[in-house]
Amino acid sequence: MDNYKVIKRLGKGAQGAVFLVEHKQQNKQYVLKKVECNDESEANKAFMEAMALKELQHRSVCGYREFFVQWEKEESAMFVCIVMDHYKLGDLEKVLKQKRDKKENIEELIIKKWLGQIVEALVFVHKKGIIHRDLKPSNIFMKEDLSICLGDFGVATVMGDARTKTRTTVGSMNWMAPEVLEKPYDERSDVWSAGCILLEMATCGRLMKQEIAQKLFEIKNDPQVLEQVLEDIQKQKYSADLVSLIRIMLRRNFKQRPTAVELLDLPYIQDCLVLCDSELAEKKKKKQSSNQEKKPVPKDQGVPPVLSFIRENINNDGSVRDALEYLAALTKQEGITVTDDGKRLIAKAMNANLKDLHIQIAACNVLNNLIISADPDDALYSKEIIKQVYLAMKTHSAEAALQQVACSLLMAFSSNEQAAEVIGESGGIQEVLAAMRSFPGNATLVATCCNALWSLAVNEKNSKILAEEKGLQDVYNAMVTHADHVDLIEAASAAMLSLSMEDDNLEYLGNLDCVGLLLSAIETHKKEAKVVKNACMALASLVEPDEESAYKVLNNDRDGVNVAGIPIIKEVYTQHRDNAEVVENICTLFMELTEYDDICFEMKDQGVGSVLNEIHNRFSKNEVRRCTMIGHPSVSCDTVAYTGLVRKYVQMTFNLGFSLAEVDPVVSFSSSQ
Repeated sequence: MDNYKVIKRLGKGAQGAVFLVEHKQQNKQYVLKKVECNDESEANKAFMEAMALKELQHRSVCGYREFFVQWEKEESAMFVCIVMDHYKLGDLEKVLKQKRDKKENIEELIIKKWLGQIVEALVFVHKKGIIHRDLKPSNIFMKEDLSICLGDFGVATVMGDARTKTRTTVGSMNWMAPEVLEKPYDERSDVWSAGCILLEMATCGRLMKQEIAQKLFEIKNDPQVLEQVLEDIQKQKYSADLVSLIRIMLRRNFKQRPTAVELLDLPYIQDCLVLCDSELAEKKKKKQSSNQEKKPVPKDQGVPPVLSFIRENINNDGSVRDALEYLAALTKQEGITVTDDGKRLIAKAMNANLKDLHIQIAACNVLNNLIISADPDDALYSKEIIKQVYLAMKTHSAEAALQQVACSLLMAFSSNEQAAEVIGESGGIQEVLAAMRSFPGNATLVATCCNALWSLAVNEKNSKILAEEKGLQDVYNAMVTHADHVDLIEAASAAMLSLSMEDDNLEYLGNLDCVGLLLSAIETHKKEAKVVKNACMALASLVEPDEESAYKVLNNDRDGVNVAGIPIIKEVYTQHRDNAEVVENICTLFMELTEYDDICFEMKDQGVGSVLNEIHNRFSKNEVRRCTMIGHPSVSCDTVAYTGLVRKYVQMTFNLGFSLAEVDPVVSFSSSQ
């Protein structure tokens, strides 16, 4: 400390006081941070950790000049002192404040340049085994050439086993990843913090400091808050790629969040690295430029020669692209198959050329063609292949065509129970939700996403993931936005049925008035049997545990107008009285409604008894196809005798207070049957 003169105190952080000092011999200003320790042993340990910071020699990392331990008699305390470079222009927090005061956005080109430097720095420090853990705007310093560098690495961030060891948290909570307080964590926690900083840079023209702080807090608990902020960012004319990147970096489950190294595979990040003239980008470009010229694909010789061609030219993106596109056309033909080894080769080609959009689309098309005839133990259902599909989705998150074919493939994968679980554990559900959120106006894509969610949510673990991610809100939004799209409404109603079976969604379902939305869907698409049967089953699922939902079926306030549900259901019954599947689901809904005494009186007054009587007369000699989830690809439908429907009929008439003779004198069943 004798070599330095204290000029002023700059502030006090979580680990100690910070001072502006001047080196007496050099006449140069530095920042000195004093970290208080409990005793000499702790001071020695902290000193050894601090010494590791000397290895952080990188243009985008704050330089560390000197470390020493000092005993201060006045305070009776031991301090580790860290001397680091001083930046006259201040930090990113200062820049954000200036922009907020002027209500001025930061140009995306500048954001991309700074983001490239942040990612470059994180890749460097993470490879050194160091996690920052306190990354925030005030720890990102502005250099005189207006580039930035990361600084203020706390001594407790140097971790011998960064992937498994839990440390006491430090620093500000707003930018801290959700997992840091609760679980072991790794370098992906810094990616979350960088995502928060990116969000701040993209909103500084609209949100004041207190507002963004509140949003960052809420995002940790509710992904839908993030979607609201991202929607506002898009209105500020920032690119869809930037929005998608923020969504990826702010994945709440850190195991499904990319590392800084994995971020390098994203085309948007590569653009950022090029802007800041990063060596990481240059290496990628050199690798790409070294590719050989395209070679002609062997055609009209069957599948094996094409696969051999892919294997021999796997790093030649042009050749692989042509081969996969030819293979996609070839496998559309009936009887054309690919061996398991060939399927694994396709996944390997996807991985080797991850940044090539057309290769990813062609490969997914091939896999979609092949899965139609796949056996339960087919290699297509392996983690190795499934992983490549959602990696492609993450890498090309702003490309609707890729999201469409990949979501369709994930839906097909989910017919296999083990594969469905792999998709959930690996982050595939979040990729489907991200596609819905990125392209809310694309009805065809959103319908495919709803089908995928419906199929995936059959798995109980996946249903819980969807509840945590507030996926029900996305399904609800899709139904509101695309109320006239038949296929979407059919799929969304089925997805709502799946999600309604998860207890964590029940309160959310009521708040969203899903009953009103489903009644509206039935009324709008009354001629569409597939919509009516799925919507009725979803309503029955909502009514079964919740009396309030049952009352909403009878009387629903929609846009200030009271809508009675029973007349709507009676009308669609008349429309589809010959369709056993639709009638079965209408009966299921009526059955659930009759479990509530007060509702029974209203149902009786509204003529439900006559409908039940007609159903009995029409189907007394028929067989009825019954399936818990009609049309679901992973659930087989059994054909059962009419007895089941009769029992429902008898129970409903009993609940409604009719004598059986009053409704249908022919019936001789007792209510106990």
